[in-house]
Amino acid sequence: MDNKGKSKAIDDYVRTASQFHRSSGIDSGKEIWEDDAATIALGVRQHDRSLFLSFLDEQDDSKSEEESTLHNQKLPQIGDTYIDPFQPVNSSASTTKSVVKDYTELHSQIPLVNMDAIEDLHAQSSSSSSRSVPSNFVNMMAMQEACLRALIDPDQELSCKLWRQSPKALKNHYALDVEMACSGGHVPNTNAPGNSQVNSLLQLIKNPVNQSMRLINVKGHVPALSADPIGSCFIRQKLDEATTGEIVMLYKEITPHILTLATDVFPTYVIQKLLEHGPHVYFRILIANLMGHVLDLSLHLYGCRVIQKAFEISDIDQQIKMATELDCNLFKCICDQHANHAVQKCMECVQPQYIQFIYRRLCGKAKMLSTHPYGCHVVQKMLEFCKDPQIMDRFITEILDCVRELSVDPYGNYVVQYIVEHGGPRYRQIIMLKLAGSIVQMSHQKHSSKVIEKCLIYASYHDCKLAINEILSAGGGQTADHLVGMIIHQYANCVVRQMIDVVNDWQFNVIVDVLRRNRDTLVKYAHGRQVIAQVERLLNGMAPSPDSFGQTSSSSRLL
Repeated sequence: MDNKGKSKAIDDYVRTASQFHRSSGIDSGKEIWEDDAATIALGVRQHDRSLFLSFLDEQDDSKSEEESTLHNQKLPQIGDTYIDPFQPVNSSASTTKSVVKDYTELHSQIPLVNMDAIEDLHAQSSSSSSRSVPSNFVNMMAMQEACLRALIDPDQELSCKLWRQSPKALKNHYALDVEMACSGGHVPNTNAPGNSQVNSLLQLIKNPVNQSMRLINVKGHVPALSADPIGSCFIRQKLDEATTGEIVMLYKEITPHILTLATDVFPTYVIQKLLEHGPHVYFRILIANLMGHVLDLSLHLYGCRVIQKAFEISDIDQQIKMATELDCNLFKCICDQHANHAVQKCMECVQPQYIQFIYRRLCGKAKMLSTHPYGCHVVQKMLEFCKDPQIMDRFITEILDCVRELSVDPYGNYVVQYIVEHGGPRYRQIIMLKLAGSIVQMSHQKHSSKVIEKCLIYASYHDCKLAINEILSAGGGQTADHLVGMIIHQYANCVVRQMIDVVNDWQFNVIVDVLRRNRDTLVKYAHGRQVIAQVERLLNGMAPSPDSFGQTSSSSRLL
């Protein structure tokens, strides 16, 4: 057979095999053969093709010899039906009928063979042939299918390398593709424990030689593989280069099991990655399957991550439905370590005019939520995203009424800091007035000292001046030596350092005088040395006069 005839024979074989795959449930025209790179590969690398063509020619000759031998043994014929070579053969008539299938489009009539005849033929062929060529029909078909796969594989370099190594290496490389193509689309239950096919897939995924594996190669096993750490990682990596058909395949296999998979750690990563890809209609269907279970999933460690991703990518109608389910038990969600993230994501992603029913329910609960470890984060999200002026004014007024109490709270202080930093001048002025008279005391406390620092940074010049004067005159107005106690204090020293950055000239000179007179005491403490170094840097930057500290012009240092 010349090369032209061989090429035509392979094209006819591929066309016939494609028809068989479609009839058996594998959409090879859209999935297995859909890449443009595979189509291009059919017309290139003629030299590499000849390697596989020559082997197929040898297989045709071997096949003819085996068929003639089997016919000479006068084995029983089965007419227009064909025994699937990839199903186990049993000599009983009842078992034979169960595995008979119409396969005449791919091959001509082939007699029913028994295993003894195949083993005898295999022994004869092994002794007479100098090259390792599969002698039974199953191995021969697997070898031919592997060669056909190699011809259309875009990675021709790897195929040729495996062929030069040995035909068996090539067959093993494409073993999974051959098995899926010839299995008729019948796969076992992927959720069955100890599934051997899933374990085989995992072994192939772990093998660095099989880097060319695609998502189509794991068809029918996606839910089981996504529950495995290695399988989950493989699916997520291949999603970036997956075809539309493969992505649709993932949606079809994952959507029926979404409620179970969304509460497992590794499938959760797959679902989040999958929702970033694929046709719009399919992720709408997947999110629709979450409806009615949003609250339960939000309270789950892994399920809340899926809900957050759903809020990010879903349409406004589905967002409103999910928000409505959260509203049914809103305060339970806000106070939950997992569900509070779903509420925050809802506020981030849903336009505020559509979830005002959530914001209204929070009014009247500002103090309670602000002092909660998870509720304080939700309050800050509300302050950031709620745009209704009436709701915001009412809510902030509740916070300002108890601003001193919130400032010393381990969680409420973050809410007050947020208002000082992002609120308007009117709210800052109210806070400064409410804190007046207790600034020194609050500067010595762990949480409220952070609020005082924020006030010194963002308050107006007039408000800052009043606060600093209160600190400097706390000793009765005669001396400011009480600053020494603040400088060496664990928390108050941060207030002093922030105060030094915003003081006016008169206030700065008062601080410098305190440092000069108490130098020997301050250098014994780490916080004291830090404040001295900060003032020295400022003095050096200001290019002070020689008698700044009553010392010589050779140095402006305090020490």
